[in-house]
Amino acid sequence: MPKFRVEYATNEGRTATAELEAPSERQVVALLETRGQTALSVRSLTGAKAASKDAPVRRARGGLRRALLDFTHQMTAVTESGIPVVAGLSAVSEQTQHVGLRGALRRITARVEGGQTLAEALSAEPEYFPSLYCKTLAAGEASGNLAEVFGSLARYMEDEAETRSAVRSALMYPALVVITLAIAVLVMLIFVIPKFAEMFEKFNAELPMPTRVVLGMSDVLRLHGLEALVGVALAGVALRRGLRSTALRRWIDDRKLRVPVFGPLFLGASMHRLVELLSLLTRSAMPILQTLRVTADSMDNEALRHDVQKMLRAVEGGRTLGEAFADTRWLTPLVKRMLAIGEHAGRTDQIFDYLARYYATQTKRTVKTLSTLIEPVLIGCLACVILFFALAIFLPMFRMLKLVGTT
Repeated sequence: MPKFRVEYATNEGRTATAELEAPSERQVVALLETRGQTALSVRSLTGAKAASKDAPVRRARGGLRRALLDFTHQMTAVTESGIPVVAGLSAVSEQTQHVGLRGALRRITARVEGGQTLAEALSAEPEYFPSLYCKTLAAGEASGNLAEVFGSLARYMEDEAETRSAVRSALMYPALVVITLAIAVLVMLIFVIPKFAEMFEKFNAELPMPTRVVLGMSDVLRLHGLEALVGVALAGVALRRGLRSTALRRWIDDRKLRVPVFGPLFLGASMHRLVELLSLLTRSAMPILQTLRVTADSMDNEALRHDVQKMLRAVEGGRTLGEAFADTRWLTPLVKRMLAIGEHAGRTDQIFDYLARYYATQTKRTVKTLSTLIEPVLIGCLACVILFFALAIFLPMFRMLKLVGTT
């Protein structure tokens, strides 16, 4: 039977460790609960995976994201209504549907009861609560604005989910069309074109250029398909290893923001995340240097992360926030001027709020424009591919018909 090392909280609020044998981690947690103890961490000593379906749920990141958003909304209501944090955590954990998060909340409740702050207790569960979340709450606790910070986190997570959904929707249609077109082309080249090639060879006539190109592509796939597949796989492995390099990721992300059609969409979504983070952290009364550090660590786009790190070094060197933002490549002159005025007037948080709404509106407008433009572009690409294959097949057939008619 698997053996587990368990850290748990006793009824008196003290922590202790023990080694227990049980079929699964869930059984260990249940055993401790029957003793009136709360599990803080459970680690397998045998290296064996829990064999039953009762193992904690650590999959479905989308489900966890939704559960974390629900938790944030519930804690907003708890803190705004004046309910003690421990009582609120206990009540929220009982209502949480996500099994893994429910267990984490029970351990967090025990830690808070043992004297830890809420941010410290949450940071011990990095699988469920990201660093940004914990650091923002720590700033809120330090400033006494925990309820406001929970509300700001909930709005930020809602806006981020909406932006992510908008970008995904804009990319879904062209991605499906391109994948379908690629599959159709492969089927034509591997199975259909060879049948026509046999027929064309019998007439021993000069073939037009489109036909020769298609036949060459078909021969490469049929005769060297395995080598091509291995080459693609090796290229994928090399790219994956290359992406470990920060410089390469920065170069790719920088070029991604400059793509003619999709670049403005990627840029708008990234800038929306940037100013939303800055707005959230400034509202939580986090110091500006720490705000820039947390924002840089939380950026998905490596090019923008590099820019935020440059801003951080500029502010550390004594420059104002407005001057640091003036050196960024992606903000418009109007936005830079607004930031300078907002900092001079002591209304930086309000400027960040406005910019967050501005970029959210810009992203939605870009999605609508892209959806309008992408359809005729895709139709034109489909028409070109179909026309090319039609010419490759029917031009030699017309010539053969002429030869048959003259004989």
